[in-house]
Amino acid sequence: MLEDDHPLDPDRIVFRPEDNASLPRLKPWRILAIDDDIDFQASLQHTLKGANILDRPVELHLANGRQSAAHLLARDRDFAVILVDVVMETDDAGLRLIKGIREMLGMVEPRIILLTGQPGFAPIEDVMRDYDLSDYCLKSDLAKRGLKNILTGAIRAYHQLATINGARKGLQLILEASNRFSVARSVPDMASAALAELATLLGIPEEGIVAVEGASVASPPNVAGAAIIGAAGRYAPHIGQSIAVLPDTSIAQLLADTLAERSSISATAYQVLYIPRQHALADYAIYVETGRPLGEPETQLLAVFAANAAKGFSNVALISRLDRMAYEDDLLGIPNRNGLLREIERIRLSPEGHSAQLMLVDLDNFAGINEAFGVAVGNAVLRAIYAPLRILFPPPCIVGRISADLFAVLGPESKVDLSRVERISHEELHIAGQSFRFTVCASQIAVGELPGEAADLMRAARSTLRRAKRQGQGSLLKHDPQVELEAGARFELMSRLAHAIEYDQLELHFQPMVDFDTGRIIGAEALIRWPAEHGGVGPDVFIPLAEKSSYIHAIGNRVLEQACAALLRFDAAGLGGLTVSINASARQFESPTFIGHIVHTLKTRGIEARRLKVEVTETAVVENIVRLTSQLAALRATGVRIAIDDFGTGQASLAYVHLLPADLIKLDMSFVQRIGRQDRSEAITKIMIDMGHAIGADLVAEGVETEAQAIWLRKHGCQIGQGWHFGRPMPLPEFIAFCLEQPS
Repeated sequence: MLEDDHPLDPDRIVFRPEDNASLPRLKPWRILAIDDDIDFQASLQHTLKGANILDRPVELHLANGRQSAAHLLARDRDFAVILVDVVMETDDAGLRLIKGIREMLGMVEPRIILLTGQPGFAPIEDVMRDYDLSDYCLKSDLAKRGLKNILTGAIRAYHQLATINGARKGLQLILEASNRFSVARSVPDMASAALAELATLLGIPEEGIVAVEGASVASPPNVAGAAIIGAAGRYAPHIGQSIAVLPDTSIAQLLADTLAERSSISATAYQVLYIPRQHALADYAIYVETGRPLGEPETQLLAVFAANAAKGFSNVALISRLDRMAYEDDLLGIPNRNGLLREIERIRLSPEGHSAQLMLVDLDNFAGINEAFGVAVGNAVLRAIYAPLRILFPPPCIVGRISADLFAVLGPESKVDLSRVERISHEELHIAGQSFRFTVCASQIAVGELPGEAADLMRAARSTLRRAKRQGQGSLLKHDPQVELEAGARFELMSRLAHAIEYDQLELHFQPMVDFDTGRIIGAEALIRWPAEHGGVGPDVFIPLAEKSSYIHAIGNRVLEQACAALLRFDAAGLGGLTVSINASARQFESPTFIGHIVHTLKTRGIEARRLKVEVTETAVVENIVRLTSQLAALRATGVRIAIDDFGTGQASLAYVHLLPADLIKLDMSFVQRIGRQDRSEAITKIMIDMGHAIGADLVAEGVETEAQAIWLRKHGCQIGQGWHFGRPMPLPEFIAFCLEQPS
């Protein structure tokens, strides 16, 4: 069929005349004669007995008066012509009856012939003007004019009017059907609607079948290859089956012939409509039992109906395709993230929704597989992983793919359990001629555990999965609501921290650093603080949080600026010999402008580089040994002094100590505070002091709290002390006053 062919092109309709032997008798023209003259009624019966008009028999019905006719018409209105006598119970009974037929009963199609035996009772000009009549005859003239001729004209007018009104009603029904087609959301829904609307249009029982051509377009349609997607009446039990299962093999063959020949079939007792894929995106055959041949108007209406049905099938096919694109994973043909979210919402409404479980399964090192073997192998891996997931979590569980190598399992609590996922790690998969073993990380959460939208549940599951992955490959973790609360608290704190940075609410406190030999303050460590009046939080809480975000750079810049400002204040107060130490995060060194910014700030403020010390923790250096040692060396070359903080808590003491570009080594307070209590700790501390001397660095002891600790440290070669024994961290004005109070 050409693209512009109509779904019911007359050249594409096969007529089956062999069925005409069993044609039912054509519906007769029904005529109602209303007259109280018994002799006249007998004459009509005699004249019309066995009569045929316009190739159809005549069926005469009689009523002997206005009241009798009213009762008859109240229950039966299917008449082509109505003969009405003017004078019956009263002189105007006929006219009153005609008025009731037209206005009260609304019968506009039947043609009415007014009869009278006494001229003058109803003037012809007035009656023909005021009433919808086909004719007005004297009974005495019927024989002369010919009753059959009069009836032929009236029947022809009725047929034309009925055809026009039938077409109008049919088009209205088709319009209403189109509206109902527009709400169908699947091909089976559309098929069911088509059968129902077709029955309404033709006035036949809802009895029929909608079949679609099989999936293999290359092979010709046959009985085995067509599927029933819609059925009504006695055929309803066969929905979803092949047409080959139909008890009546002749109907199955009709459907197959329609699809194979791509033509509609019209016969006496049935119609088979062919709807082509050019219009419907698939080949459909619709079989309906009419029980009678269709007239020309009905055939034309059927063509319009078929065109609208084709558009309906096309629309639902497009909707289904869009639905698949929106809710189905292209690679595996399983639900994607949107599809899973939709299923979660559906399950939540079910009785078992509260206990249902959502599990996320992530393949370890999938990115490495893609990089090493390519996308094709990566896709093969995903297919291979899906296979055991489908076996481990059979229906009613739903297995979907959220992204890349992230799968989801949704199902009842009795079937969705983390322990089942472990089995994947024990299986060897053969892909593209190679053997692979995989581990997965997984998280699990109850569907009813979190209120709100399905996306909130998915987010919580992914958050738990990230924690599982941080624990290492093959980790499995159930959702912990407390972790969610902590995450919310961290987010809230992060927002507050951003506000504090923006409005400059963080400030430096300064803790004295003392020369053990002279007892004089030689400098201070600048410690960032979040004052209580601004919702203060301890640095042990907000600094680690800032280090996980870009806020650490803003804080670092603020510390540098305040430290330089403090050095200038020292000079103004006559404390020009003091130095300031600032702490730097490993993340700050990731910025390519970090060292340049320090140098530029010192230069623009007129501060000697040697008066600034930058402290980096030993752990940070060890974790970034190559990058940080080179950057620290570069910073040291500018004159800025480098201190390694928390020495002894990391792994640098022996393995990397000779690589550290350090001017100062700061002994961690955990060692200092055990002096005088544990001989072993004292011995270890002495070794670390000697190691610092060996690399040419000065030793700074943190956390000095007693005079005894200070005496021991000075005795064993530690040059500088810091701790509450010498002074607590203080705001800048207080620190300056404290220094000025010290003996010179």
